[in-house]
Amino acid sequence: MQEKITFSFLGGDIRQRECASIIESEGHKVKTFGIDNILGKDITVYDKLNETFFNCDVLMLPIPYKNKKGFINIMDEKHSLALNDIEAYLKSDIKIILGKADNEFRKYVDKYGFEYFDLLQDEAFAILNAIPSAEGAIQLAMEYSDITLHGSNVLVLGFGRLGKTLARMLKGIGANVTVEARKSEDLAWVVENGYNGIHLSNLNNILSKQDFIFNTIPFLILDRNRLKQINTQTVIIDLASYPGGIDFEAARELGIKAKLELGLPGIVAPKSAARIIWEITKEVLKI
Repeated sequence: MQEKITFSFLGGDIRQRECASIIESEGHKVKTFGIDNILGKDITVYDKLNETFFNCDVLMLPIPYKNKKGFINIMDEKHSLALNDIEAYLKSDIKIILGKADNEFRKYVDKYGFEYFDLLQDEAFAILNAIPSAEGAIQLAMEYSDITLHGSNVLVLGFGRLGKTLARMLKGIGANVTVEARKSEDLAWVVENGYNGIHLSNLNNILSKQDFIFNTIPFLILDRNRLKQINTQTVIIDLASYPGGIDFEAARELGIKAKLELGLPGIVAPKSAARIIWEITKEVLKI
């Protein structure tokens, strides 16, 4: 018989809500705080944090665990929690699963010695998570534009996990796909996959010809000078970690449609994204 484990979900988006429901349906106990509209016979909803909430085997934090303001990522806006607000409840025997562990979080790891697992550093999670991210980005591109992706010139910045998935899907739609990469081996794979390849140093030569641009690179790549080369009708979707890879202030001043889209899996395909979280979590916990 499978051992029953207690999971405490502290905040998160719709993915966490769906994941909590999946876990409860598989026979585990679940506690939640800051997650709306969740019901289950083995789900306990907390309105206030206390020691009982943290009396669990696994603490599930959001992905990423911080929002743009540096607080724990909680859907319910009436709750505003920083990491130091839960410090008193952290224990060495607790396991924490989260996304994007930063230096502040690691200081608490060093201080209290608890185990943690960063889903965003896991290769399998990153590959599987790229699928709903790419689908969501394509969906938004269609919503933000009055032209089809089919037959359009589309630039994908970066050829990592998400860049690869995006390029493949866009080509399948019928877009004319160009992929930016810096390594010669990546550029070789770009060509082998049937895309147009461009090195970062030559990027300015093609920016004016693009109808859509998807950025996956987590540092500033489309600065003011590069944005000046881009047509004002071009739709730019930034999928990189906050603060993204685009000078958004410059884009606004230049009249360019540029959107930073974070957490797309939780927006466009929360049930699929939640299942990915749970499958990786089961492997980590060996259950």
